[in-house]
Amino acid sequence: MLQTLAATQGHVILRPQALDAGYLDHEIARLRERGEWITVRRGAYMQRCVWDTLDDVGRHRARAHAVLRQLDEPAVASHVTAAVLSGLDVWDVDLTTVHVTRADLHAPRREAGVHHHVGPLPDSEVTEYAGGIVATSDARTVIDVARTVPFESGVVTADSALARPHVKPEALLEMLDEMRTWQGARTAGRVVAFADGRAESVGESRHRVQLWRIGLPAPQLQVVVQGLDGSEDRVDFYFDDFATVGEFDGREKYGRLLRPGESAGDAIWREKRREDRLRERGMQVVRPVWADLYRDDVVAQRYRRAFALARRRRYV
Repeated sequence: MLQTLAATQGHVILRPQALDAGYLDHEIARLRERGEWITVRRGAYMQRCVWDTLDDVGRHRARAHAVLRQLDEPAVASHVTAAVLSGLDVWDVDLTTVHVTRADLHAPRREAGVHHHVGPLPDSEVTEYAGGIVATSDARTVIDVARTVPFESGVVTADSALARPHVKPEALLEMLDEMRTWQGARTAGRVVAFADGRAESVGESRHRVQLWRIGLPAPQLQVVVQGLDGSEDRVDFYFDDFATVGEFDGREKYGRLLRPGESAGDAIWREKRREDRLRERGMQVVRPVWADLYRDDVVAQRYRRAFALARRRRYV
């Protein structure tokens, strides 16, 4: 019975719920001592076998469920916490602190692992999830995140949101206009201007920022390149003026490429054939990987070499 309830609230068990289910405090203490339950935060627990399967994002989601169910004051999950609850991508953000926004406070505060933000919460900017958890809408969340995290992290979340059909660039611009006097709005404006929902992963979003940071021209995204034989290949980054393609090789990419009954090796072989076709069309192909996101000089050198080779072939 208790585990069924926990499944509806992020697998978190609150102390009053355990007591209502017939557990006594010394039984809860024994479960914790034996390591069968872990403490998510004071008065909130989770089965160890579930906790151990969670990554940092999943554990943040569990803390968020605990916080929002324990707070006496009306609060709405916001900022990074709202992004996590909504399933938006986050990168290089603090996941140890749960963020909520409240309309009843006069000043923000931090206590017990919770950052209480202050701000209006109109109904149009609030979403309720299954189980009664309330969070800011995706558009509001994007701006809140972009105001409070570094540019690259903000782009990752904004790209993720814009990939959803119901989140339009106009909605982000309208939300940004509403919050134009809020702290961090200028940074959020840069994020919104740069964001593009055609990026298909955290790695692709970060690589776009890297290309901008090292001063390379902005590529077109997810372009379909046609061959003389009628074949079509979609590429991540396309530099039309330089006959160069960029393909970000993240592990998640090959998971997306798998067809029913295929192995990872099958997807990798198909990618190799695709690259061969691109090269046969006179394209240069650059394949950055996750580690390259930390090596700007190496990446710049690869692309500039590719641009030079493509230009040389064009005039031979």
